[in-house]
Amino acid sequence: MAVQWLNQVQFFNQTFVQVDSFVLRNRQLLKPAKRYVQAENKQNMKLLIAFTLFVSSFEIMGQNFHTEFKYDDSLNKGISIHNSYPKGGQKYTAPNGKDYIYLVFWTCIKNETDSDLALSIEFQIEPFTVPSSPKVNFNLYLPIEEMTLNKEPLFNYGLDLKLFLDKNIEKSPELIKTIKPNESYSFYVVALSNKGVDGVVRAGFALQKEKLIYKINNHEINCGRIISIK
Repeated sequence: MAVQWLNQVQFFNQTFVQVDSFVLRNRQLLKPAKRYVQAENKQNMKLLIAFTLFVSSFEIMGQNFHTEFKYDDSLNKGISIHNSYPKGGQKYTAPNGKDYIYLVFWTCIKNETDSDLALSIEFQIEPFTVPSSPKVNFNLYLPIEEMTLNKEPLFNYGLDLKLFLDKNIEKSPELIKTIKPNESYSFYVVALSNKGVDGVVRAGFALQKEKLIYKINNHEINCGRIISIK
């Protein structure tokens, strides 16, 4: 489609050149021809703007979530998990003066079942490493503030990161929530590291039966459960 559109533009440009050359040889046609060329140029510009907006809209929609899982097995049918791309990548200085690099993610869990879902997550307080960055120590945190879609375009997805970490950097991260039928729950995950990594960091939750797995750059962490309450 893009090649065809480009060929059309090239054809239009060639046509304009031919028209201009003809008009220069026939001065009496100068004014009508100019109006015709201007009209065609306007139409071309509209096509170009529409095409650019069309492509941009797909780029924006594609950046909302890094991974999306919709389960249809007998155990988890009706549950879906959406994991965002990160924001941040900047320095955070803890109250003790130590510097870290942080990333903010968020996850949405949708309950399209007829039962309540009991969500429980707990991350270890001790730092860990991932195979792709063996010299980088990571810690994961779970702010209790709920993420909402209106915060999606905001800096750090609207999370007051300093306020949260200053109070919770030494606490064990855990989250417990009941998600009602036909409702969803969105929450933050903060990844803190002692230094930056080479390349990108991608992370998110997934289900393995009732077990909740958090995967950060392909390193899997058993961190919780989602259980249907009959």
